Amino acid sequence: GTARVGQSREIESKPSRGGELSIWLRQLFTTHRSYLMSCPEVAKQLQPLYKLINMQLNNYPKITKLQGKLELLLQEKKSSDDEISTPLSPVSLDESGENDILKFGRRR
Repeated sequence: GTARVGQSREIESKPSRGGELSIWLRQLFTTHRSYLMSCPEVAKQLQPLYKLINMQLNNYPKITKLQGKLELLLQEKKSSDDEISTPLSPVSLDESGENDILKFGRRR
């Protein structure tokens, strides 16, 4: 009982370990499913874990949406950086001779 509650607290306190613990929990449930199904108190003892899993599942779409927005922003920044790094058009003297100024502009 306390081990299962402890595992859900471990996942809550250190979410980065969730992947490792989920593999361990899957193996535990697969290996001991017959025994666990024969114990009526198991469902009550697993409530904190069920609650945590449902909370994670509810957050998944929000996190996925946020990840998509972040990727879009990063692509826009990269695109903006690429535009900045393109060379400017050449500088030339005013060829008419009337003005001794530099011309900046696009190539024609």
